Amino acid sequence: MARVDNEAACRDTIDYCRRNGLSICARGGGYSYGDLILNDENVLLDTSGMDRILDVDEENGLITVEPGARLVDILRIVLPLRFALGALPSESTITVAGAIGTNVNGRDSWRLGNFGDQVVSLKLMLASGEVIDVDRGSNLELFNAVVGGMGLLGVIVQATLRLEKVPSPFLEISRVPVRDVAELLAHMERVESTDDFAVVWVDPCSRSPALGRSVVHATHWVESDATADELVPQVEASLGRLETRLRQARTVLPISEFVVTSMLQIQQVSVRLFNSFYFFYSRIRHRLHSADNVESFLRYNFDASFIIPSASTVCGPHGYTIQLTFPRSAALEAMTEMIELCQASPCFPAKLIMRAHRSDDHLISFSEDGYSLNFELHPKKRHIERMNRFVEDLIECVIRYGGKIHLAKDQVLNRNQFQRLFPRYDEFLKIKRRIDPDELFQSDMYRRLIRTDAG
Repeated sequence: MARVDNEAACRDTIDYCRRNGLSICARGGGYSYGDLILNDENVLLDTSGMDRILDVDEENGLITVEPGARLVDILRIVLPLRFALGALPSESTITVAGAIGTNVNGRDSWRLGNFGDQVVSLKLMLASGEVIDVDRGSNLELFNAVVGGMGLLGVIVQATLRLEKVPSPFLEISRVPVRDVAELLAHMERVESTDDFAVVWVDPCSRSPALGRSVVHATHWVESDATADELVPQVEASLGRLETRLRQARTVLPISEFVVTSMLQIQQVSVRLFNSFYFFYSRIRHRLHSADNVESFLRYNFDASFIIPSASTVCGPHGYTIQLTFPRSAALEAMTEMIELCQASPCFPAKLIMRAHRSDDHLISFSEDGYSLNFELHPKKRHIERMNRFVEDLIECVIRYGGKIHLAKDQVLNRNQFQRLFPRYDEFLKIKRRIDPDELFQSDMYRRLIRTDAG
């Protein structure tokens, strides 16, 4: 692991690796689930120490940061100014470069796009050590390859992001239970026209006529008369609560891991019972008009990562998480088929979450004008072979409907599937051969899925 905190150190590391025949895999916060942040017997370049916030342009709603700047540190500055950052994942300490390289998505991605749509420009250090400016205006082709490009074209050393003007740092949340897939999609159509955020808990266990029953968490910004000076302590208080949550989560982690692991020993029963309980509990609260509340954006976006058990705990030693998109035009058929596949598998998904998205032009990015399902799978050792076939069926379903897979969460694709999911991969490879002809920037994922003999 090579840790750097400035451009000169980045350049020195690149020069050292080039001279010694080593490849480099850039790494930010290290939150990716798959092997895109692994580089067996070669170098991991940790840029999290380059974490300065360089400029805030309130007039134009822009912020310029170094690659290791964390999302929560940006929000600490911009929320009191009534700005927010779009397409945020649920981990508060993800770095900007990591978010760009994997083109992460958020609960507002149908409205603002994925994280790459928040990027105005960036500075990229190439394998030669040269730093070039990359933006949509001057070099759109390279821009679309770098965003979502898994760090395979160079090291992002600076980025300018577009901020969203918001009325306050607070949101009003509604929780609406829906009976099946058709009602869910109809409700989501209304939510996407009226709300600012949405995330859906989906019950993978319920069968027809309740197939795909869900609870839609829809959210919109609310007004506040507070001044910027008054908002600062409110935002700091929210950050303090997040830090307290983090400490509490760390304290009870062994207990929560034991409880979750124990429950998942009887997975088919416990998952079915929990999903039934949550749906009917939500329906009762909705009927009693007690399911809505106002809370801070910070708590809404990040608190779940401390309350809900982590993917590593939920998935266990033999499991994994996988996020798949499908187009809006085939949403009813695709979602129905995937839930039916879940019910035929040896283990229900321990968690199944849906989000809405819009498409973009990034070459190997996770994007779709439609929806995604995020599966957290916890197979027993004896079920691994059958679960692998189930995941193969899920992937083939997504390919058939013209969807994609989120590469930051992938550890199961083969090369043929990758090429069918991302038909523009050859454009990506042409750009890589042009600006990184010696393949200095690699990862285990690159060698597994993308690299060709011609490379």
